[in-house]
Amino acid sequence: MDSKLSLDKTASVALNYEAVLADLEAIEPLISIFPKLESLTKLGPNAFEWKLKPIGAMGVSHTVHYAATYEVDKANGRLNFHAKEGIGNANLSGCFQFKQNGAKVDIEIEIKGLLRDIKVPMLLKAATPGFIKTMFEGLVDRFIEKLEEKYGK
Repeated sequence: MDSKLSLDKTASVALNYEAVLADLEAIEPLISIFPKLESLTKLGPNAFEWKLKPIGAMGVSHTVHYAATYEVDKANGRLNFHAKEGIGNANLSGCFQFKQNGAKVDIEIEIKGLLRDIKVPMLLKAATPGFIKTMFEGLVDRFIEKLEEKYGK
């Protein structure tokens, strides 16, 4: 089964904005703290292959595997990523946006794409897209917590 994913999450967190920007420009130090990351392999300049540990519950799990190229816009605190075709079982694109807002940093994370070849029992197929979105929202929430742990003031 294939499932589309569309996620838009915002938060306002007390972070050291300059440290975030430094790692944003380097890319790998920032994205390597994403939860459930099993491996992150550099494929070339600004391109990485991701493998996540299995995500799931209720006897259903899926190992997300994909690659993306990254574009850094340090002046605007933005990291865009675009799916790299032909690698893994997912195509994910989106952005991480960081904006200084007084003592805090506003974070916006967008992820859109397709997860392919999800093994799901027939009875759970209708619930799977909502379940996947909930699981990814949890991962993004945890990523924001990890940003706070790493870059918090």
